[in-house]
Amino acid sequence: FITATVFSLVDVAASNGASPSPSRAFYRPHDYDIVGEEVLYEGWRKVIRRTVQSPKLTKHIEFDVIDQTHSTGGAVIIFAWNSTSKSATIIREYMPGCHRVLGGLAAGLVEEKHGGSEEAAARHELEEECHLAGGTWYRLIEDDAAVPMDKYVQTEIVPYLVVDPHHVPNPRPIDDEEDIEIVSDVSAEEILQMVKKGDMNLVGGWGALLALVKLRELGEIE
Repeated sequence: FITATVFSLVDVAASNGASPSPSRAFYRPHDYDIVGEEVLYEGWRKVIRRTVQSPKLTKHIEFDVIDQTHSTGGAVIIFAWNSTSKSATIIREYMPGCHRVLGGLAAGLVEEKHGGSEEAAARHELEEECHLAGGTWYRLIEDDAAVPMDKYVQTEIVPYLVVDPHHVPNPRPIDDEEDIEIVSDVSAEEILQMVKKGDMNLVGGWGALLALVKLRELGEIE
């Protein structure tokens, strides 16, 4: 069984008769003003020195913010599930920031070639990184929502679950710098243990947990 704590927030809301708030309710109006921006470095990603006027302070505050150079619409992450084997297909790859090889989910940027479509980007990334296509797709957050990756990162992410995609014999090529191992037949319990043991990064673990919640709703797991 999947550990009950994964679903505790969902269960508590349901038991109280609560319904999810509209996603834009989580955009809180504020009085912080951006008064200047300067690009300090630009490569695959760029570092922006952002100067902000705080409503509580008389001085300006400077932050170093990370953005994607080649993205036009954020990023996507995809959890692939096989309803027959009751298992996931994930990836394992080198992550230069932590200098470790970790498990993860197919993921990538929403670029111009995707026409601004998050789902199109997700389908491309799944084919490139997991050699899978088709299936039944579920967006795991509200339709008009995207989740900021981090306090100091501009990129916002949309997570997806796909059930029963099929194998693609001649998939789209991965990026030149990527070295990805595809790992199939991973159980839901194994996914949860990977998250708890730090064998996924924060974004991958978050996407995986949202997918497990959805799979429980669908009756795929207990």
